[in-house]
Amino acid sequence: MILITVTSDRSLSTAVHEALDRNFRFEAFWELGYQDTARLRGIAPEQKSFIVIDFREPERAFLMAAAVDGNPQFAPIAVHAGATPEALVQLMRAGIRDVLHTLTREDLLQAARRAAAKLESPEATFGDLNVFLPAKPGCGATTIATNTAAAISRMTADPPLLLDFDIRLGVTSFLLRAEGTHTMLDALQVSDRLDDSIWANLISECGRLHMLGSGAGDFSCPVSADRFSELLDFALRRYSLVCADLPGSMEAYERETILRAKRIFMVCSTDIGALHVARRKSAWLSEMGVTDKVFVILNGVERRASLLAHDIEKIVQIPVRYSIPEGAGEITRAVQKGIAIEGSSALAKQIETIARDISEGVSVVKKASAGRRFVEYFSVSHAAIERRG
Repeated sequence: MILITVTSDRSLSTAVHEALDRNFRFEAFWELGYQDTARLRGIAPEQKSFIVIDFREPERAFLMAAAVDGNPQFAPIAVHAGATPEALVQLMRAGIRDVLHTLTREDLLQAARRAAAKLESPEATFGDLNVFLPAKPGCGATTIATNTAAAISRMTADPPLLLDFDIRLGVTSFLLRAEGTHTMLDALQVSDRLDDSIWANLISECGRLHMLGSGAGDFSCPVSADRFSELLDFALRRYSLVCADLPGSMEAYERETILRAKRIFMVCSTDIGALHVARRKSAWLSEMGVTDKVFVILNGVERRASLLAHDIEKIVQIPVRYSIPEGAGEITRAVQKGIAIEGSSALAKQIETIARDISEGVSVVKKASAGRRFVEYFSVSHAAIERRG
């Protein structure tokens, strides 16, 4: 393995060398300037390399990051970087997942361990990540995410995974009565040492759905975005389909999760307040460059809608792709029984079609399971909603 530092500050190279040399076995140490991108092309694919890039000169650093992006033999680590949410998004787009605001020995060692794990298994196939993002609290994103994941589990050979990333106030476990002894917070605390045995004891079982729900925890205890990244890496290597329920609070870990997603379902109700919040979030998603992956789910649509589709799209600035009818009574009955919504009702059929769209094209060849075996989509046309109006 090669350790590469890219900086104009010789003391940074020395500090990185001293911090990592005792914990890793390197065959060579390279100290490069920002202009030395050509030297990287001389590294053979089998020569795995840590590349620590100093981002105190961001324009030059991003050129170096572009030179290694997409090359599996490099594991980039950005230091003195990511001071703002916008900067973090830019780094994630550049393919850098390990970002250190300051250069400390402990943080550098943790980032290097994550990098080493990725270098050791470059051939791992990642599953599809689907995220459910509420326009604002109360729009029903968790209900749709949970029941969609359950519907997927009835359609695919591999069990899907549902992750409740609303670690403070998530209710996915409650909806399916899957409240066990372990929660998402427990998993995040051991994210740097997850293995099949630990994972099997963390997840809950709901039929064929694998689930990692949230639970009561210390609200004052912050969780590093790196923890979520490590957990996602582990999960996406083991599941063909992963659904993540996000709180919508725009924290750093949500931004990374969204950037990694294949599909982003923004769930919005029809009240004008939710629609205007959805517009602000659509602008945020546009700045991240992911609007081509966003699908708006309009939830709680009544038979005679007060707003037409083009009115809603004009507010939200993203086309409405799915519509879910009002079904408070059906949802309440399912929650009381602790079961997923299924059957022949309009609500059940539409959730099942969303699930079918997600699972379409996913390989049914089973992966090595890390856990125990357990636990009408409505394409909205303007004319259709206008007729209802």
